[in-house]
Amino acid sequence: MINAKEALQKLIDGNERFVNNASIHPNRSQETKDSLLSKQTPFAIVLSCSDSRVPLEIIFDAGLGDIFVIRTAGHVLSQEVMGSIEYGVVHLGVKLIMILGHDNCGAVHSAVDAYKSKSLDTVSPNLKSILMEIYPAIEKVNSDLKEEDFHKEAVRQNVEYQAKDLLIKDAYIANKVSTGEIMVVKANYNLSTSRVEIF
Repeated sequence: MINAKEALQKLIDGNERFVNNASIHPNRSQETKDSLLSKQTPFAIVLSCSDSRVPLEIIFDAGLGDIFVIRTAGHVLSQEVMGSIEYGVVHLGVKLIMILGHDNCGAVHSAVDAYKSKSLDTVSPNLKSILMEIYPAIEKVNSDLKEEDFHKEAVRQNVEYQAKDLLIKDAYIANKVSTGEIMVVKANYNLSTSRVEIF
């Protein structure tokens, strides 16, 4: 298994190919499919938003068995999400965890709208559980910002918050990070440029 820095470089290199319309579409052959029948060895765990405009294997020019993908609206944490991350580390030996946000995130926009209009109680309990996980990020945004800038900053703060919250709530992952065994990185996908920015 490759180390965290090598894994991050693979993601960066793959995204660079995608940005430049030079994707090589690796690991999609019948031979690859056959090799994955009995086991998987992904080199990265990526927690991202469920947004259909952010297909991870495409934007990182990766293939079958390359990325252990976890997706929720707004890339918010839950016990199931943290359990999935731990599974990737414990059972699959992955050294890199990426928390990936993206521009114009609908979940963040909904959370901002509900936050500003104080209408959280009008949504379903399931949606409320997502929006409430984004609220702490919104509270860190300067309220004097113009609406567009406020939304952009809320997206960034949500990535920061979810990464920080992971290390607060998940003692196992926090310990692995503190000892240098694994790495957690924060990033954002730009829908206009297709580029992933590492924070």
